[in-house]
Amino acid sequence: MLRMGGTLANLRESLARTRHALVAAFIAALVLCAANVVLPVLGRTPKANAASSGLPRCSTSVLREALSTSQRSYGTGTLVLMTSSVRNVSNKNCSVGVGPTSPSFTITNSKGVVVWNNCYANDRPGACALYLVAHTLKPGTTFATTVKWNQQTGQPPTRASTGAYRLTARFSGISGRRTTGFELTAAAALQSITVTQADSGQRYSLQKGGRLFVQLVGPTDYTWTEPVSSNGAVLERSAGTSGDTATATFIGTSTGQVRVTAVDNPNCYPQCLPPSRLFSITVSVVD
Repeated sequence: MLRMGGTLANLRESLARTRHALVAAFIAALVLCAANVVLPVLGRTPKANAASSGLPRCSTSVLREALSTSQRSYGTGTLVLMTSSVRNVSNKNCSVGVGPTSPSFTITNSKGVVVWNNCYANDRPGACALYLVAHTLKPGTTFATTVKWNQQTGQPPTRASTGAYRLTARFSGISGRRTTGFELTAAAALQSITVTQADSGQRYSLQKGGRLFVQLVGPTDYTWTEPVSSNGAVLERSAGTSGDTATATFIGTSTGQVRVTAVDNPNCYPQCLPPSRLFSITVSVVD
């Protein structure tokens, strides 16, 4: 009888511990939900996170996608810079799902074999955190993402073979995809300079034929104008975007000195008057 009583007491104690653990877990879950915390899970997309803005998802018909590379041809050692963007051409706010793979970037060789995508880590295929976050696109604004590839592929990593390559990009939830081409050559790398808003006020010397890549990032309640060159005959723009992220690629075509500028304006202007921000650098194109 004493042994049976002890067993029942142990059972009751075990059930009590289990009940307390379940209650604690339930309370923790309620706290996380109240704080709007969503934990990303590999291989799954928590759709509630992507819809958390309360705005309707942007339909494909009101979006204009663009895809570009910083150059058409890349010599040895030059980073391949790729920009995918989407613009809201409607007169209403809407949202797009963005995340580690939205937009996705995939590079294939002339045989259709994937040599790189934006799940790669340390030049080898990796697992992506497949979560989405709702990004508000106001009328006329653009969301853009820029990624880079060091031309390395395979194990051990080596430079991809020279030849033609195809870049494909796609935003989650938007039908269709954008593609563009570029090539890797055996030629020596042309000079390439990358600048951000932190470099405003600086001076740069760029060899003729070299590339200048501008990437400007600001708060979502501001919009950057598309970066421009003061003289397109000296420094020609080959690609560009505007929005809370703005990018541009310039090519030095003849010798001379120019200014590259962009303005970051508050979206509420002129109804409100917070200051605009000016980006400006001086570029000398030399032989």
